[in-house]
Amino acid sequence: MTDDAGRAVIADLSMIPNPQAVDLTAMVELGGVEQFVSVRGRDRANPVLVVCHGGPAVPSLPTSWIWQRGVEDYFTVVNYDQRGSGRSVAGVDDATDLSVDRYVDDLVELIAWLQDELGVERVGLLGHSWGSILGVLLARRRPDLLWAYIGVGQVISGPDNESEVFAHAVRSATADGNSEALAELRALGDYPGDEPLTVERIVVCRRWAQHYGGLSAYRAESMYFFESESLSPYYSADDRELIGQGQSITLPRVLSDVLAFDASDQVEFDVPMVQLLGRHDFTTPTAPVERWFDRVTAPSKDVLWFEHSAHLCMHEEPGRFVVGLVSLALPHAGR
Repeated sequence: MTDDAGRAVIADLSMIPNPQAVDLTAMVELGGVEQFVSVRGRDRANPVLVVCHGGPAVPSLPTSWIWQRGVEDYFTVVNYDQRGSGRSVAGVDDATDLSVDRYVDDLVELIAWLQDELGVERVGLLGHSWGSILGVLLARRRPDLLWAYIGVGQVISGPDNESEVFAHAVRSATADGNSEALAELRALGDYPGDEPLTVERIVVCRRWAQHYGGLSAYRAESMYFFESESLSPYYSADDRELIGQGQSITLPRVLSDVLAFDASDQVEFDVPMVQLLGRHDFTTPTAPVERWFDRVTAPSKDVLWFEHSAHLCMHEEPGRFVVGLVSLALPHAGR
């Protein structure tokens, strides 16, 4: 079977033809930048769940066909390509604001559009990886817009993350007797240390952390994730080219904010808080999240551990992911 034939099968499988369904795409202007939005669900009456993707500049929609169909039975799921990401890259130039605060403001404007388009008052917000930075900030600033916040691969402290990732890579390479990995890691010096955290240094550290299961548990590679974009019914070959373009534009300008981010002291929330954590996650390590979440105060808070997942629990354990959302998040939508 060719990729085109496989994509056609997946597109047919992903259709939601029932009359109560919603399946729409739109270019929506958020903060002066046209951004691509997808809204899908089997029943318009279901609560709305906005997915704030990771990266930066790694859209969630191209890989969503792996895990999202079950979620669409219970939620109207909104994916959007953030400014500078994927199909939203055309609206970005050197003068475009790519600050964290601007991304959060875009989310506020997106929710306002959804309120008008779908007739809802509040939404659930699922922030994954980089998107969890935006999510936790929005949960603090505008709890009135949310019925719950769900963090997946939560980022709490950029500096702590780098230290944890490096320690995992060194520990694993030592146990494995991997002299190549140890030589490359030791060449990074006192990581993260006081030297500038360049993309090149980060790539070396994370390559070995991910080799030892830090992105997908028990896997040295995650080709199922990266290559799944080529079978996406939502992204053409030309669209997929935009992902790399967006990353090359966005990452150098956003990286310093990601690495410096620290929400360790932001522990008071007026919205239900849920954390879905991969036990083996060493892309956004869970130790800083656990320390933070122990101190969080909120109307309610819940944690679900994915014992056989790392950073991509929605892909690695999709059934448990759906059950987690339905049991821990969905009850808040009706309150």
